[in-house]
Amino acid sequence: MAAKRRPKVPQALLIYCEGKTEEAYFNILLDIFRLPRYVKVEVSGQRGQHLALIDNAVKERSRFCEAEGLDTEEAECWAVCDDDGMTCSYTELERYSEERDVHLAYARPQGESFLRQHFEQSGETDICEIFHRLTVHRNENGGAGAYDDSTKADLAWLANAINSKPKIVKTAITNSGLRGRTTKSPFLTVQSLAERFIELQI
Repeated sequence: MAAKRRPKVPQALLIYCEGKTEEAYFNILLDIFRLPRYVKVEVSGQRGQHLALIDNAVKERSRFCEAEGLDTEEAECWAVCDDDGMTCSYTELERYSEERDVHLAYARPQGESFLRQHFEQSGETDICEIFHRLTVHRNENGGAGAYDDSTKADLAWLANAINSKPKIVKTAITNSGLRGRTTKSPFLTVQSLAERFIELQI
């Protein structure tokens, strides 16, 4: 079953993420890209993994809409996840989300693959190399020390980079799309949600 066509301007944009890094990233975009004031936005991290994330997104959407007096059709709902520890196929996850009218923003192997696209087009899947390159970018943009599991939710350095040069978000979208066209299996779809922020900004 195909997902319903998302409204051009929803009454609410709901984003439910697997982890804190993705939550921090989309909160940065929320701060930088001014969305219409009548679009209510909720970004929440650590809402489950994969199929459980989709289930929780559906529950949270119902809760949010009831509290705000909205029909569920008025709320555009996204689930942000990565390939790490996934027990189902991407095709299964995509179908599961479409059947529940939840848009999927996905990264392989992890969300850091998308963060790297802000600075350089890369199809690298070795997480050690991805973290190494993000360490370089972190230190070039006001951060200090390594980008690793203990620091990855601190994206103040990336906020600095985007504030200084907002066009790097569009660079990430372009780079992600280019990479996606060269692989047989999905690599990145996170860019579609970043693109949605740009579409909705004033």
